[in-house]
Amino acid sequence: MATPRKEENVARLAELVRSSNAVVLADYRGLTMKDFNALRAKLRPENVVFTVVKNTLLRRAAEGTSLADIVQALEGPTAAAFGTEDSIAPARLLADYIREARSPMTIKSGVVEGVAYDAAQVTALAKLPPREVLIAQVVGGLQAPISGLAGTLQTMLGSLVWTLQGVADQKAA
Repeated sequence: MATPRKEENVARLAELVRSSNAVVLADYRGLTMKDFNALRAKLRPENVVFTVVKNTLLRRAAEGTSLADIVQALEGPTAAAFGTEDSIAPARLLADYIREARSPMTIKSGVVEGVAYDAAQVTALAKLPPREVLIAQVVGGLQAPISGLAGTLQTMLGSLVWTLQGVADQKAA
């Protein structure tokens, strides 16, 4: 029989799952409490909630969501990073922490914008630049040909003006 505390935890997890753009699951074995708190402090400014979850409670909370398929296969200790703003932030920040701190923690899987990814795919997503940078790159790519055309037209018009000025000077002399 479910205790009220477990029901509260399931309800809290269900709310996190529903309100998150991305959920990344990790095996946190080998992390000390000091490391865990340092990681949480790094994630907090990016609006990423990082918490240890019981697999059974997460399965109940994820029922009817895109996370349900992933959590069915969960084994061992699991921590979840819930991202509410930037979809790539949880994956990027966890991968950065694992690399920088040489942490024994490993990424298990994740869901980003409703699409399930395995550990390798989540790690590949983590290498993507932030959304604002991607948008700037696309805009820059679209702007480059137009800027080149404008520069070419301006050069041609300038050449025409100098040529006409040269002809006018010759006729005046």
